[in-house]
Amino acid sequence: MRSFALVLLFVLPAAGHAAQGAPAVVEVRLGNFDFSPSAITLAAGRPMVLHLVNEGGGGHNFSAPQFFAAAADVSGPVRRGAVEVPGHHSVDIRLTPARGTYRLKCTHTLHSAFGMNGQITVE
Repeated sequence: MRSFALVLLFVLPAAGHAAQGAPAVVEVRLGNFDFSPSAITLAAGRPMVLHLVNEGGGGHNFSAPQFFAAAADVSGPVRRGAVEVPGHHSVDIRLTPARGTYRLKCTHTLHSAFGMNGQITVE
């Protein structure tokens, strides 16, 4: 019985670290002229996956140049501070966000003017 208790002392902390080590996934939907949610709040310094889903048939992008420039360990198709998401597709971006408030928009012609804007807050 005592050896069983010792095994639990070593196994349980390891299991807890594995669960804590998994990055959070934050899903953002790109629709016809909106982001959902348009106000995104993230935890500073914690690795995460930004899961971008384009629900429309046409292309959209997730443009937040200052956000991506400030983040660490960015991996995925980020080009010039934006991620292109073709119609009916999704894209994952792994990163560790930095504290701050960042502007978000779609830079496709007139999309921002029609309301495709948002804000990313990293606390």
